[in-house]
Amino acid sequence: MVAPSNSGEPFKPAIAGYFCQKCGEDGLSHSGDTNGEYPGSLKSVRIICAEKVGPDLISQAFRYGADGVLICGCLIGNCETMAGNAEVLTHIHRSKLVLRDLGLEQGRLRQEWICEPGIGNLPALIAEFTEQVRALGPAAVKKDHGLGTLHEEA
Repeated sequence: MVAPSNSGEPFKPAIAGYFCQKCGEDGLSHSGDTNGEYPGSLKSVRIICAEKVGPDLISQAFRYGADGVLICGCLIGNCETMAGNAEVLTHIHRSKLVLRDLGLEQGRLRQEWICEPGIGNLPALIAEFTEQVRALGPAAVKKDHGLGTLHEEA
């Protein structure tokens, strides 16, 4: 059962999606992001490399209203920066500690290695993660005010 929001509508989690410009962003554009195949709760951000998404950016996403954070980077061995995959893994480990400190479940953070041939699975991956976060309910973390939010305005 999906928990209703304050308005009585089913909870629609806000997902902050960080997508590597080499593999992830292409995956979004080639597999239908503009055609509505992704949940409306996904707010995608193009980044130069998934290694740039560290604990500070992840915690900021939660403070601004994200209920879940998805990071999509290149397959291991395909990262142009060569050290990118190792950095992502280090950041994910550190970010899980930050989630713990924020009182949030680790299931709200997901990292995926993706590539051009596998982009057809991206809509299903995003839908699956959205349902996982929906089951956890709204993230209960202090949100910054005055800088916007990832949730749609009513």
